Amino acid sequence: MNLFETIPGNFFSMLSSKNKELYVDAIVLLNRLFEYELNIEVSGFISELIGLLEDREYETEDDEEAGGLTPRDKARLILERFVQTGWVDREYMDGSFTEIITPKTYAIKVMKLICDLGETQVQEYNSLVFSTYSSLKQAKEEQPRHMYEAVLNAKKNTEQLVFELKSLYHGIREHFRKIQGQRDINTLLKDHFDDYKALVDRIYHPIKTMDSIHRYLAPIQEILSDVMGDSGLMDDMRNRAMAVKKYSSVDEAGREIIFAIDYVLDAYMAIGRLVSEIDKKHTNYTKRSVDTIRYNMAADHTISGKITELLRKFSAAPEERKPIILSLMERGVRVNRQEFVDGSSLWHRNVKSRRLMTEPLFIDPEDILSEHEAERLIKFLDNDFSINKIKEYMNKLFGDSGSFSTDDIEFEGDNDFIMLLLASIRAGERNASFNAQIGSGSRDINGYTVPRIKFTKKGGS
Repeated sequence: MNLFETIPGNFFSMLSSKNKELYVDAIVLLNRLFEYELNIEVSGFISELIGLLEDREYETEDDEEAGGLTPRDKARLILERFVQTGWVDREYMDGSFTEIITPKTYAIKVMKLICDLGETQVQEYNSLVFSTYSSLKQAKEEQPRHMYEAVLNAKKNTEQLVFELKSLYHGIREHFRKIQGQRDINTLLKDHFDDYKALVDRIYHPIKTMDSIHRYLAPIQEILSDVMGDSGLMDDMRNRAMAVKKYSSVDEAGREIIFAIDYVLDAYMAIGRLVSEIDKKHTNYTKRSVDTIRYNMAADHTISGKITELLRKFSAAPEERKPIILSLMERGVRVNRQEFVDGSSLWHRNVKSRRLMTEPLFIDPEDILSEHEAERLIKFLDNDFSINKIKEYMNKLFGDSGSFSTDDIEFEGDNDFIMLLLASIRAGERNASFNAQIGSGSRDINGYTVPRIKFTKKGGS
């Protein structure tokens, strides 16, 4: 990729010039006009710039003539600089003599980026997981001919979700760095209860609650797996892709569709680990921030308190380091070593001896599991809740029916309860022969409280 085949070589020169702050304000103004106006008139842009330049210094560039410049002259110089560096074109509106400025395509993206970087407010989090699930579900059940668009939308939302999660993770790391070495209580409180709380409320809490990844993970994987296994639907999607004139062949369209589906499936498999890392970082930050605030509120910041803390650290230091620490303290504080004799001066603390190698303890052979018992225990752990056992248990519950729910069954003991839990977990896997749909409410079965779940054989009713 050669960036400067797309943009001029001096495109970013405005952001490093001596008037960069004025240029950035002018870029923000240009972006605002672009958002609200279809055609940006030169006269209107100049008028807005004049308002920005009042009472502000403008240093002439090397290729500009020095001298007394009016605000209008400064505004026209800035506009000319935009044209020279490839940010905008000047042209006339069709069928008139009204002069307009047109931002370059690449400049539009950079303008938006600069405005986003200058925006201190935390961006709102969109319900990306629910949006992915709802579009896929609607396309599958109501509008299969739009499944191609739904898959592309799922890939786009998933890419944005991964970006948001990684940004959240590194945002928490940034707040970690802010509190390191910070001693001002007001700054710590503002960062924790204002800045960090805004980040948590707008991104972290929605991900953990209303847009829960764990809630929609299995349904999204199930729909996409069904799409991959439906050859007719895949053919319709390839034909739909060819209709938009984006691909040169049906095979290329098919590869892109499969790549998009695989990306979403793989991303959601990895997102669980990413959310776990965010949980740990969030917990660690909260604990560190609260501890730092408590410490600074309780610490004695007077000169007496600081000297007391220095002496306490000196007293706890190893003997070989005390001369070094004392030397460092003497550079800033006048202190002298003082020793005294008391009732314990002639007493020495006992030195702990190292543990010696002795005879190992005798083990009674009667306390050891017999070889037969050990094999039986291992076999029980390996096979009692194996995949085959789960399949046998579910087949027994299905019987001749294609579906059943927890309202229809009874438990005979702990094994049945554990088997049902394991079956519910395995229902989201690709090779599972049945689906599980969690409903609202729960039911008490022979002392066990379980949610209302409907199990359906794949391909069944």
